[in-house]
Amino acid sequence: MKIRIPEYYKDFECIGGECIDTCCAGWEVDVDKKSSAYYKSVEGTFGDRLRSMLVDYPVEDRFILQDNARCPFLNDRNLCDIYSELGKDKLCETCTNFPRHITEFGNTREIGISLSCPIAAELIMKRTQPIKFEMYENDEKISGYNDIDAGLYYNLCAARETAYNICQNRDLQINHRAVLFLDFAAALQKKIKSSGLSGIISDYKDETFIRSRLNKLINKYSKYRKADISLLEWLDTYKSLEHIKNEWPVMLSDAEEYIKKGMPNAENSAILIHKRDYEYEHLLVYYIYRYFLRAVFDDRLFEKAQLACAALIMQELSGMAWYDKNNDFSFVDQITIMRIYSKETEHSEENLEELYTQFHKKKAFSCKSIMGILLGSNLGA
Repeated sequence: MKIRIPEYYKDFECIGGECIDTCCAGWEVDVDKKSSAYYKSVEGTFGDRLRSMLVDYPVEDRFILQDNARCPFLNDRNLCDIYSELGKDKLCETCTNFPRHITEFGNTREIGISLSCPIAAELIMKRTQPIKFEMYENDEKISGYNDIDAGLYYNLCAARETAYNICQNRDLQINHRAVLFLDFAAALQKKIKSSGLSGIISDYKDETFIRSRLNKLINKYSKYRKADISLLEWLDTYKSLEHIKNEWPVMLSDAEEYIKKGMPNAENSAILIHKRDYEYEHLLVYYIYRYFLRAVFDDRLFEKAQLACAALIMQELSGMAWYDKNNDFSFVDQITIMRIYSKETEHSEENLEELYTQFHKKKAFSCKSIMGILLGSNLGA
């Protein structure tokens, strides 16, 4: 099996009970059928406790959450009783893998770590150099292949490399990179079921082409005057999603209040929050790595780009609102917002699918609106 990882992955280490935002609380704990069967076979008092907390579901079973949506096996030291009683190898797949995200494409497995984990977010965002990826092979036998179009997969792999290059081009300000990436994805989407992807990839690898294309987009969208209206519609959409923790609606309300006040001192706030633009670069690269290739399963590439650009815009908006409220915006504040946003949008399949639905339905999430917000609002430095 071929394994691809971001270079920072090997440095990740869970800090267990010392974590400020334990991954064992706040959401449902799915238990794969193999682990569930084992838990039901455990003897003694602990086995009785396991069985009393398991609920059967068709695909994966679940533990019954306790007060504050805590896993019933998360003790008062924020440590796992299953781990201590049965051993690390007896954790279910969810608990073994998280905060790792894993996707397989035929003989290649891609692994990363989620921004919803505060340690992972810090590890990713503290890097000042562009993120690179590593590939190695192990002796694991391939148990099965995805039913995917091999030609499309290899074209998307090439396209993703181009997307990385666009988003890591530090000669351009970050919002300009995001606009070019979105434009690139829109062009790819139009040709995704044809043989025209290679020509588009070639165009967006050409420095002269992308400079010319960026100038056209700036001329077209820099005078966009509906950014505030669109962003308020965005916030209504996010508010309608299922909330995992109370800090999320507070963050959304602060952003809404900031917009309704007319985004005071926006220029100075934007300069402040963009002092470390590499953090926004890493954010885009994170979303591209995690989601871009998944278009091979559903042909829905553009919505993956919308997801990345929406995350960037929401981070910028929330950062400016945070600064307006607290008169400060530190590295810790930055990764706090990233962690909250990721947890609320990436770790609920229902929320993620609802976002994709709204991307298609609402004009506020259209290509025109996103480009207008990126180029014609007060969010860019």
